[in-house]
Amino acid sequence: MKRNALHVMTAILLAAFTLTSCKAPKEVQYMQDIVPGTVSQASSPMGLLIEPDDLLSIVVTTKDPELGTLFNLQPGTITSDMTGMGSTSNSASQKRDYGYRVDAQGNIVFPLLGTLHVEGLTRTQLEALIKSRILKEGLLKDFTVSVSFLNAQITILGDVSSPHNYEFKDDKYTILQALADAGDLNITGKRNITVIREKNGKREVYEVDLKSKDLFDSPVYYLQQNDIIYVTPNSQKAAQSDNNANQWRQISTWMGLVGFAGSVISLIAVITK
Repeated sequence: MKRNALHVMTAILLAAFTLTSCKAPKEVQYMQDIVPGTVSQASSPMGLLIEPDDLLSIVVTTKDPELGTLFNLQPGTITSDMTGMGSTSNSASQKRDYGYRVDAQGNIVFPLLGTLHVEGLTRTQLEALIKSRILKEGLLKDFTVSVSFLNAQITILGDVSSPHNYEFKDDKYTILQALADAGDLNITGKRNITVIREKNGKREVYEVDLKSKDLFDSPVYYLQQNDIIYVTPNSQKAAQSDNNANQWRQISTWMGLVGFAGSVISLIAVITK
């Protein structure tokens, strides 16, 4: 009888272990519904769109360096009106202090060309616009225009290895690339993540299921500047955090009581003397 009970208990434990081991991967694996060998159409995003308060690097390169200086800002310059030009010390922060600030109306002021409306353009579209204007004005013939973002970044918070602000390496930056830069989700992070995006004075909140291939079709799969990614910890980690907080509160309470008791004893000893 005891042996039968032992067999039954062993079977239950094995079944529980099997269920646990089967369930755990389903909770943490990405893109579980992708079938190997299938081919699907990938979207082709335009890239980052220029917004007010963006800081842009715009460099015109020519065979004659002197002509290039007519169009290029001096190091250490932030400008939307071409005033206050000057140089600063060569430091790590100089990258952010060197470019064209897009004003609230979506404009920059570019040397010799004047005011350009750049809001809503991509980096390559702005390159083409400046090049066409320079050619139209007959200012240069053999030259190239290069535009890049200097302050485009996203924020990753929550249950990841390294929550932080991360800069765009290029203007096509995906959720998966961003999470990889943050050291990936911790094993306790929920695979349904939240992305918060502000556009045109509106704040939109998206939920992205990393366990589904549908994440590739999400409007926030390709990130935009100032997007916020939040990874929620699962219930076990949240409960553990509450337990730890309660334990510390209990320890602090007991330490306070011990300190109070010591003070009372010292006071009684002084009085009895």
